Amino acid sequence: MSDKIEWCIAKLKNDYKWWLEKTSNDMHIDSDYAGIIDPRQFEYLIELTLPLFDYGLRNEVLEEAFLKFRILAELPDNRVKLEFTPTKTHTSEEPLFLLPNSTADNEGPYAEFIDHLIRLRVKLLNDSIDFKVPINTEEIEETLRERYQERYVEGDNVHVFDEIVDILEYTPDGYDIVQKGEFDERINEEENESYVEDEGFEAEEGGDWDNEELQKLEIVDQ
Repeated sequence: MSDKIEWCIAKLKNDYKWWLEKTSNDMHIDSDYAGIIDPRQFEYLIELTLPLFDYGLRNEVLEEAFLKFRILAELPDNRVKLEFTPTKTHTSEEPLFLLPNSTADNEGPYAEFIDHLIRLRVKLLNDSIDFKVPINTEEIEETLRERYQERYVEGDNVHVFDEIVDILEYTPDGYDIVQKGEFDERINEEENESYVEDEGFEAEEGGDWDNEELQKLEIVDQ
């Protein structure tokens, strides 16, 4: 993509995602990077990227990966005209739409951003899960490549939002990341379930012991 785009037109399609339809310089639109991230999606992506800042994610990499646009006008048929703005996402006071900043050969800041995310996701996974053999970037890339190839065969283009989410949420089959604070909570739940089963008590479906029931149990124990 060129940063000389003054405006573009985006269309909200049946998948409830925005897709690039036209640009001010009539440039060729590559279907791989024709998706536009809307403000709601960007907010969700920021939440997903937060753990990666501990592993080296830098704000400038994220900022350079996208061209920013603000709404210039609403158009018929679920379309909007967007105007380019140099505003940074973290300083903007208005909702922004983001378009991948890539070159004609699918390189550039956005491609570097994706490679950066994959490397950091690998670090997080290896740090969070006790693999017999540490995973590497090739495993994530191959998994996603196979997944997207199936979608391409079916004529379904991968939206940039989905591409980023797939990386940020990637975990090898059969494994699960226990977030900080969840481990103790999970252990406590397992111990409570084990206690109830051992003592022969049955809690009501969908409910917990109330204070009156707990007092009865304490009296019996005494």
